[in-house]
Amino acid sequence: MPAIRNAVKAAPLAAGRPAETQACIDKRERILAVAEDLFYRHGFAGTTVDMICAELGVTKPYVYYYFQDKHEIVETIAWRASVACLSTMKFPADDERPAHVKLAEGLQRWVAACVEHFRGSTLAFRVTASLRPEFRAELRTLANDFYADLGALMEEGRRQGTLSFEDTSVTVMSMGGVVGFMYTWYRPDGRLPPDDLVKRLTATLFKMIGLRPSSVSPKPRTPARNHPPRTRK
Repeated sequence: MPAIRNAVKAAPLAAGRPAETQACIDKRERILAVAEDLFYRHGFAGTTVDMICAELGVTKPYVYYYFQDKHEIVETIAWRASVACLSTMKFPADDERPAHVKLAEGLQRWVAACVEHFRGSTLAFRVTASLRPEFRAELRTLANDFYADLGALMEEGRRQGTLSFEDTSVTVMSMGGVVGFMYTWYRPDGRLPPDDLVKRLTATLFKMIGLRPSSVSPKPRTPARNHPPRTRK
């Protein structure tokens, strides 16, 4: 299993299978969307390929043409959501903005991504025991990289005098708990619209590190993602 920092080559197409067209991509995406909803509502063990097929109105060969099994489907969903959420502290090497400005942007992106990809990221927590050990290791590496980037920006901001907090590790893990365990209480159809939730959670994270919103320039940049799409070997 290649390290997630390295480029991941696509698995070779099965003999006789044509190159993937846009129509094929659309069909894969439809399978993933339906499966994500079923996994979220019924859990991994409670969702079968038969249920996915019934929801799609197709037969099993249709699903197995695109995915090896149910595990590959759930891993694809969990990986996408995890990359979207945990690559938000990556910035281009030539980004010379102060640490607290980049941190403010990264925190907002993190919360927004976790809300947007709520169901997929929830699966990464709920079905951990059902995931292959090597896949769980990849997720841990992804998370460790994220928290290392977060901690480094926090310490740089504190040295620059723009942030105020005590123990870096404790603060980082506390922030991770605020956002990471959102799956235990957040409901997409709850009383707070997604945008309001993002604003409130981001403001809470700012307070945890003594970051004043007035000191941040609202000029977001595109994150530098070092984690490519993952293809199961």
